[in-house]
Amino acid sequence: MRLKVFLCLLAMAGGALALRPEPAAGTDLRVGGAGQNKEPWFCHNLQCPRFTVVNATDDYEVRYYEAGAWASTDVEAYAFALAANTGFRRLFGYIDGQNEEAVKIPMTAPVRTKISAAAGPFCKNQFTVSFFLPYRLHRHAPKPNNPDVYIQPSPAFTAFVAAKGGYVMDDWQITGMAKGLADRLDEAGIPYDTDSFFFAGYDPPFRLTGRHQEVWLVGKEEQPSLTQA
Repeated sequence: MRLKVFLCLLAMAGGALALRPEPAAGTDLRVGGAGQNKEPWFCHNLQCPRFTVVNATDDYEVRYYEAGAWASTDVEAYAFALAANTGFRRLFGYIDGQNEEAVKIPMTAPVRTKISAAAGPFCKNQFTVSFFLPYRLHRHAPKPNNPDVYIQPSPAFTAFVAAKGGYVMDDWQITGMAKGLADRLDEAGIPYDTDSFFFAGYDPPFRLTGRHQEVWLVGKEEQPSLTQA
């Protein structure tokens, strides 16, 4: 298989360097139930989606994510940085009180971006930027005031995850991480969704050490729903 979105992103970046994904650092990555306080270290005491590491290699982890819910917004752009900035501002407005209940919602981790290649000669890409919703709001999230923001249910799914430290912000770096992961899965004959991938960032720009970011490729038959609530 080949990840289709690479064609567009590689053209924008002028050719991506295939970075070898680094295994996640830290201790036990298994996330327990509510109240067990077992979030991974890289969530930095913010609530994260629950997952279980079901397998791990030197290059990636296989994680099973529980069902959840995200606040999401769709952005069409030529570059990740532009889409991420637009999406973040919309979503931060939502959790900062721009919702029908005028309530403030705690920040969570990660900021997740789905990257999909769009058809057409100008090669704009489709980005879906998402904030994970706290568990108490999964069934009763306040409606966003901004029509460009929506609540996105996510069924349980399996993801292949490669992680990297330091700063990863450029399209060529993100694409390189995803390509390295896809190459490993192709070599092993493991099927995955080739139409898109996810980039998950866990850190604000001002965090200088202990940074962590991931790319996710979703198991072929277990793609998170894009249905708007």
